[in-house]
Parts: sequence; structure tokens; C-alpha cells
Amino acid sequence: MTSSRFPAHGSLRLSIEGQLLIIEGSGPANLEMVQEYQQQVVGLRKKLMHAPWVSLALLSGTPLVSPEAKELFVQVIKQAKTMNLRATAVVLIEMESVELVRQFWREIYIDAGLKFNFFEAEKDAREWLTSVLENESNTDVEQTSQNVLN
Repeated sequence: MTSSRFPAHGSLRLSIEGQLLIIEGSGPANLEMVQEYQQQVVGLRKKLMHAPWVSLALLSGTPLVSPEAKELFVQVIKQAKTMNLRATAVVLIEMESVELVRQFWREIYIDAGLKFNFFEAEKDAREWLTSVLENESNTDVEQTSQNVLN
């Protein structure tokens, strides 16, 4: 990890429920926050990686990052896939510019090759993630609420 002259900007909270990693983030965030996320999530992934697992991203504020930080997110997600991550559900909470934010995160998940979906309600996101874990034969790479890519 390279040291930085800047403090992390944005907020982050991580927790585990069974085979579900919950990521609560608020932005915008800088590269240093993405690096902090990368450091914090490693131990949690090691607890989950013995079986397929999924993640729930609850995002608020304006969860956008610089191009450099965006590329780091892609790499972090690719690493998680090697540790048995199967899919991510994203809930955008009370947010302006929802379509801009969806497109931003859609590009990250597509570049990382991870199945994903956007939801308006956390309950719906959790149900979808449960179905992903229950149906390991599902081979779609990416899914969004607006289209399914096969």
C-alpha cells in the first residue's frame, strides 16, 4: 500500500451476516478511501471465502470516485471474485443523479465481470442475493434492473 498525503474522504462501514458482506458507503470518496476499503475488507473476505458469498452495497451521498480510484475498485472486485464472491446488489439511498450513479457503478461491475443488480429497497436486494446463493447453476455474468446480459 502506498502512503498518501491526503486523508480518506467519504465514509465506510463493513459487516457480515452469514454469507453476506454488507458495505455501507457514503461519498464522494477519494483514492485513499478506496485503499482503506481494500485494507478493511480483506479480513472479512477471508471469513467468507470458504463458500460462495454475496455483497450488499448500501450507498448514499454521491458515491463517485476519481478514475484512478474507479480502476482500483475494479481490481478489488476482481480479487473478491477469486475469493468466491458471486454477486453484488446495490441500493442507492436518497440520492440525486441516480442514473449517473447507476451508470458509474454499472461500468465498474461490468469491467470486473461480476453479476450485479440495482434495487430501490434493501429487502428486494437481500431476496435477490439469497436467490443467487441458492441457485449456483445460474451462469449469467451481469444483470441490471434494466436489462439482462447473457
